[in-house]
Amino acid sequence: TAAAATDAASHSTNSSPPAPTNGSSNGSSSSLEDEQAHVTYHVPPGLDLAGEEGRQLGIRAAAQGLLAMPYLSEILPVGGAGDRLGLRCEVTGEGLPAAMLPYCGRTMLEGLVRDLQAKEYLYWHLTGTQVTTPVAIMTSDAKGNNARISSLMESNGWFGRPQDSFRLFRQPLVPVVDAADGRWLLTGPLKLMMKPGGHGAIWKLMHDEGVFDWLQQQGRLAALIRQISNPMAGVDTTLLALAGTGFSARRAFGFMSCERVVGAAEGMNVLQERKVWVEDPTHPEGGTWQHDYAITNVEYTEFERLGITDQPMHEGSNHSAFPANTNILYVGLAAARAAVEAAVAAGGGEVLPGLIFNLKKKVKFFDPIIQQDRDVRAGRMECTMQNLADSLTTRSTRALTGAAGGQQAAHQLTEQLDTFMVYNMRRKVTSSAKKKRDPRSTHIHQTPEGAFYDLQRNAWQVLQRCGMRQVPAVGDVQEYLQHGPGFIFLYHPALGPLWDVISQKVRGGALLDGSELVLEVAEARLLDVTVDGSLLVYADNIMGHMVASPEAHGSNGVQHTAAMGSNGYAMQHNGHSNGHNSNGFSAHSNGSSSSNGNGKHSNMPSSNRLQYSSQNGRVHLLNVTVQNVGVDWHHPGSVYWQHKVVRHEACRVILHGRSEFEAYDCKISGDQVFEVPDGYRMIVTSAAVGSGLSIQLLPLAGDRPTWEWRYGMEPSGEVKLEFVRNTALDLWSSPVLAAAQHEEEDILHFMI
Repeated sequence: TAAAATDAASHSTNSSPPAPTNGSSNGSSSSLEDEQAHVTYHVPPGLDLAGEEGRQLGIRAAAQGLLAMPYLSEILPVGGAGDRLGLRCEVTGEGLPAAMLPYCGRTMLEGLVRDLQAKEYLYWHLTGTQVTTPVAIMTSDAKGNNARISSLMESNGWFGRPQDSFRLFRQPLVPVVDAADGRWLLTGPLKLMMKPGGHGAIWKLMHDEGVFDWLQQQGRLAALIRQISNPMAGVDTTLLALAGTGFSARRAFGFMSCERVVGAAEGMNVLQERKVWVEDPTHPEGGTWQHDYAITNVEYTEFERLGITDQPMHEGSNHSAFPANTNILYVGLAAARAAVEAAVAAGGGEVLPGLIFNLKKKVKFFDPIIQQDRDVRAGRMECTMQNLADSLTTRSTRALTGAAGGQQAAHQLTEQLDTFMVYNMRRKVTSSAKKKRDPRSTHIHQTPEGAFYDLQRNAWQVLQRCGMRQVPAVGDVQEYLQHGPGFIFLYHPALGPLWDVISQKVRGGALLDGSELVLEVAEARLLDVTVDGSLLVYADNIMGHMVASPEAHGSNGVQHTAAMGSNGYAMQHNGHSNGHNSNGFSAHSNGSSSSNGNGKHSNMPSSNRLQYSSQNGRVHLLNVTVQNVGVDWHHPGSVYWQHKVVRHEACRVILHGRSEFEAYDCKISGDQVFEVPDGYRMIVTSAAVGSGLSIQLLPLAGDRPTWEWRYGMEPSGEVKLEFVRNTALDLWSSPVLAAAQHEEEDILHFMI
């Protein structure tokens, strides 16, 4: 496995060690130049989170990652051109960068911000403290990337975060060269074709643009790095476990890794062992052989040059002995900064780490010289951000791997290295959307369709953990491409993001064949809910409420909302609204909500800030069956990976502001919209007479919700939730009492 170093998969670049030279010493020791060093590559040791045993390790590591939140930052390289995706603006027809891919109904960049806010929200639940993680974003000028990213963030009100919590800086572009003759490619008369030159420029840019200083001023000691094309990295414990493993031991650099198929066009993580001659005038032989170790990356284009054989783990396996590099990274900021400053001072070194010239990709373009479209193999100079690890080595006076070190030494090595690796199953680590799928092919690897397929495979595992008695199979790839997935389950990451948290909020029930469940809400409790069709829950306020910044609304920074009226109403319901309440709020509608319903704050003033709080939308369903025709799985207009879904019918719950929806012991049939106004609570039960529904719309009393989850962390690192009813604020409606008694809850336990 990737969790232990082995000599079986070691590769050396030299057949014999070099002879020492008589170079002058500038201190206690000096090393030979790289070309004289004896380099060997081993399978890297690491923390394996796969399997049940690994799950417990992941829980502990994720707990450490949560505790480190106030000291963490995030770095997002989003400057990639994304040429293979073929994205076009629907209005202008201009090419779009990968960050603008509309995955699951929102841009890839918004998805990454949602993942970050979900971790912050979990930290707030556990500690009562709101942290605002600074985010450094490396853009580029490819396809107007920098301008589009800036415009996207402004139009979304910087996602409810202070504008100065983001720092944008631009990646340089480099010319593209024809592999056949070495000529620069042109896009117009005397106009070079320019593309981003790899993410490795990020370190020098952070040094030059003051990003290291900016993060240090905010007390940040480490950062997580993830690529824009991988929406899967935020799943379950992945990012938190990587952060916890690195920060708890104050490591310099770390990799999140997974299994890799032999022959795949992707890099591999390796344990690099560099045997170096260190001069020592006091030694009888003038020096000693020592060993520098680092877990690092080797790009697939470099295997042959370095003499690395991409061999399987064992005979008959299609998985490589070396795990995949995924570009999900942990970096200790002080170590990275020191490495860059040392390289700058030396006039080279790791200023642009992992410099390669990749000629294995084809480029389609219009050649202005011959006035024809061309499709040629071409490349550009690229550097790799992950190869900063090459310079973050740990020195040992003896070999710590293979026969010379043994298994005990390999275990010690894991603890001693400044670099590290965390390993998990692939679909919990990476499933990228880098290229457009050929509609004639069933190959979905690195396509948006493939990323959504893996997302639903993960969803199946989550629902199994929730104890659902029935969850359809996603289907094989051919079935998926022809008919769509066997079901759709999408949720806001703040519902967890840990799967163990989600499985405490959703318990039992069933999702029948071809059904759809969408939970764009963080505060939810679903017990024994059966969905046969589509159930869509959307909250405007998912993680809290918006407040105005101090500079916009005086010194207190609070945006006040006018008090709502206190009149509620009850009615017998047969599936259609019978009017409006006295405050003018529509209790139900037979159309879509005027709200965007997904927690976005489009065109929101940049002065508004998201305050994590209990003033959000909540849904509580107990022993409920939702039955409708649901998704039209045969409609040609549906694009499932974009969550553009055509439906015959659906049950929609729309929660405005601070509002609650509760349903007990009932069956909700047909096309329904339950729209709950800000400051109200809607309770749905079976009607006392007939087959309809009884609905009560009641004002929320006080400033606390009628129920909430109380979060706590066990010594093992597990996050445990306790369901608490704030009965002092409850209006003691009979459905609430009956449901509480049915669940044997302690209804006398209240909070003021």
